[in-house]
Amino acid sequence: MKVLITGGAGYVGSVLTRNLLDRGHQVRIVDSGFFGLEHVDRRAELVAASILDFDAEWLQGVHAVVHLAGLSNDPMAAFSPSLNYMLNAGGTAIVAQATKEAGIKRFVFSSTCSVYGMDENGPLDEEHDASPPFPYAISKLMGERMLGCLTDSDFRPIVLRKGTVVGWSPRMRFDLVTNTMVKTALSHEIIAVHNPTLWRPLIDVEDAADAYVCALDAPLEVTGVFNISHFNFTLAELATTVASTLRTFGIEARIQTENRPDIRSYRVSTEKATRVLKFVPRKSMSNTVRDIAVKLIEQPANSFEDRRYYNIRQMEHLMAAGLLHRNGHTSASKQTIAATIAG
Repeated sequence: MKVLITGGAGYVGSVLTRNLLDRGHQVRIVDSGFFGLEHVDRRAELVAASILDFDAEWLQGVHAVVHLAGLSNDPMAAFSPSLNYMLNAGGTAIVAQATKEAGIKRFVFSSTCSVYGMDENGPLDEEHDASPPFPYAISKLMGERMLGCLTDSDFRPIVLRKGTVVGWSPRMRFDLVTNTMVKTALSHEIIAVHNPTLWRPLIDVEDAADAYVCALDAPLEVTGVFNISHFNFTLAELATTVASTLRTFGIEARIQTENRPDIRSYRVSTEKATRVLKFVPRKSMSNTVRDIAVKLIEQPANSFEDRRYYNIRQMEHLMAAGLLHRNGHTSASKQTIAATIAG
């Protein structure tokens, strides 16, 4: 297949791109490049552009679309709710409509389990009512419902509601819970737990990429929403796993427990994805922690604070520099953006 991936230079997209290329597929990436493009697999075709300026020509020769582009967490959505809705809801509508008009049947959308909000029942399946509490999850649910409106015999979207994705990626992030715990354990010998009783479904980024491959491989009669996760952890359980795994490297980190309020706590069931998509995650959380630790142990601790590893910091920097506007458009060349990112 030839697959177009929007946001293909991102945290999940850069792993998925490599995965598909290794399987012999062709990949075309559409990405604004605000978190760098130097880590993109050189075998992929790259279009440095915004999904808000989506061009139907980018779909020529494409057999399937994976839509990852958008703002990816609560802090970014809270920083600019207008940009959040524009990219996550409006951008999804723009790309999906163009995909359908191009006659491409398979469209895979990156959604989130955070649409379940605060729900102590569970594990929750896909039929459970969504109750998103903040703009990020609301915008993702808007994207899901828009895709439901477009679905017919000629347009077959699959929605992947992912748990928190963690682990090592060429476009690394340290604003994700396991990644953050490993980073602070290495840099400050502390693992902070903001609220030990909260539940989070977690999945390694490599397993998440495999879920997209399963969606692309699924028969066209398959459509709808699927929870994608591996394990449901309390934050206390996760911290214990991180600490015990790092101990095998000779690293002792103290678990520092707080009790901050939160508006998200949920467990999910992935039985449907196993049964229908044949998706079976492979990586334990201990293996995820080991992967990150191996990559980071030899690096100086101050390198962990580069703003490119934190979505909200990079977004704030680009807006302050005048390169990203709250309407989602840019005011600089690709070369200027690259220089500002690097600087």
